[in-house]
Amino acid sequence: MMKIDSSNLTIATAFASVSQAESTRSPLGIKRMSGHICPQSGYWQMDNPVAKNVVNVKKGENLPWQNGYPVNWTLIKYDLSYD
Repeated sequence: MMKIDSSNLTIATAFASVSQAESTRSPLGIKRMSGHICPQSGYWQMDNPVAKNVVNVKKGENLPWQNGYPVNWTLIKYDLSYD
């Protein structure tokens, strides 16, 4: 007869939900242009050799323009408070 320890099942379930959330995140380093819908909540850095502005954008919001011009943004860090 085999006994199942419920504490192991709880731990396995917790890890499964964490790894599932991580697998649905967009990868760091993805790029999007101003005006596009943000695919991942996090910190986005402007691709510009002179100015390295960083903005925190929530998933579903539009990525911002810079001084009225479209720019490319790169996801550099996740904001886990929105997950």
